[in-house]
Amino acid sequence: MSPSWSRTDGLAVGIVALAALAGVALWPQLPAEVAIHFSASGTPDNHVPKAVGVVLLPGLMLGLLVLVQAGLAADPPSHPQTGPVVVLSTTAFLGVIHVLVIAWNAGYPVPLDGLLVGTLVFAALLVGYSVWREGTSLG
Repeated sequence: MSPSWSRTDGLAVGIVALAALAGVALWPQLPAEVAIHFSASGTPDNHVPKAVGVVLLPGLMLGLLVLVQAGLAADPPSHPQTGPVVVLSTTAFLGVIHVLVIAWNAGYPVPLDGLLVGTLVFAALLVGYSVWREGTSLG
């Protein structure tokens, strides 16, 4: 049975589209080379051409969406809300990261120093939710 299009898929693709549109909207303000990775101190340590920086994360978001949906189809979670929550929260999280990084490159004052902590908290909450929802023990 082939996977069917769901509301979750539509929302996730909409989030990807919004993230991509942010890059397009800020295109004129972006430098020729944009930072896409930052050290723990918030210093940029990897740059790519502007076009790559605008499409890279939205493209990865689409690829991840396909991969996660394939995984969920191959091994469905026991609770019907686990998959949609994982898909939408992960897509939204990556979209926020993309918008923050693009905004920083466009010259907006984005505080990147809390991004690492926020990422770790997000990951812990998502794993905790999934373990709780699926009733799986870690031991």
